[in-house]
Amino acid sequence: MHGLPREVRSWIYNFFYNEHSVAYLKIDAQLCIAAKGGSVKHYGLSSLRIGKPVAEQLEFMEGLLPCPELPYHMAMVELPSGRVADLHLFADNACVWLLFLDATAERDNRQRLQQKAYEMTLLQERERQLNEKLQSTNEALRQSQAGLSREYQRAESLLLNILPASIAERLKADEQIADNHAEVSVLFADIVGFTERARSVGAETTLAILNYFFKAADLLSERYGCEKIKTIGDCVMVVAGLPAARSDHAEALAHYALELRKAVKLERFAGQPLRLRIGIHSGPIVAGVIGKKRFAYDLWGETVNLAARIQTSAEPDEIRISDATHKLLGPDLTCDPLAETELRGTGRVQMWRLPA
Repeated sequence: MHGLPREVRSWIYNFFYNEHSVAYLKIDAQLCIAAKGGSVKHYGLSSLRIGKPVAEQLEFMEGLLPCPELPYHMAMVELPSGRVADLHLFADNACVWLLFLDATAERDNRQRLQQKAYEMTLLQERERQLNEKLQSTNEALRQSQAGLSREYQRAESLLLNILPASIAERLKADEQIADNHAEVSVLFADIVGFTERARSVGAETTLAILNYFFKAADLLSERYGCEKIKTIGDCVMVVAGLPAARSDHAEALAHYALELRKAVKLERFAGQPLRLRIGIHSGPIVAGVIGKKRFAYDLWGETVNLAARIQTSAEPDEIRISDATHKLLGPDLTCDPLAETELRGTGRVQMWRLPA
């Protein structure tokens, strides 16, 4: 450096000694400190004693000298002051120069990076756990929604089993159902001798017969566009002409009655053919939904009462219709006239028989 201009030497000195906090030790052949200089205070080396073995004063030098291969570099050495330095050893004749270059900032940066990496790992793990929890929650929600959808469909199906579709929609809209229908046809049909036969067979057989009868009534209701209103014991009540009005309600219900009678004859009950009594009357009625928790769609009026009384008066396998219903039938349905019959609460009534 002595051959360089003073300004250059000054710059080099400031760069190494001030900017990089360089300190040095000169170690003699006896491995004792021969000299020290630079920023020794910066590294906590001020107390090092000249002439004393370096290994006794700096533990990290234990076993390092004599070093067979020089120059030698030790990175990131923790010093007593808490500083971190890169150590460089150079040979100079019989002496060794030990330079200290501050690496504390590099150590701190590395630790910060490690901390950031650790925090990032924690965040990624937390994100993974949250994603798993979110997926689990979404799956549980999907299953819950699927369950709710199934329950909704089940409730819809049950509602449609007890109410006509249009009535069910009005009921779901919180509409009060109370309708006047100027003209419909009402049918009642029951099993002949049901009570006596039921006593002679078990409960399973009795329920099987009822299920067969009511299932046939349901299927034929769909075929002829009628509505099965309810069952009363072994009796079924069916109406045509509501909730939507239709001009052929009497004919539809007459064909329904003929098919129902034919269908049940295929079954036997207590060793005998299953037979019905059927009665039909046409006229005005009131229809509505009653009940709060258990809904029931029902019909009221003299038309309903008279249809029930006509059914009661019928003979086994007979389909009796009122004169009002007969007047609404087309020419394809010929009927046999019956003598006027006294019906309880009504008086004498003209009735007709649909042929077998």
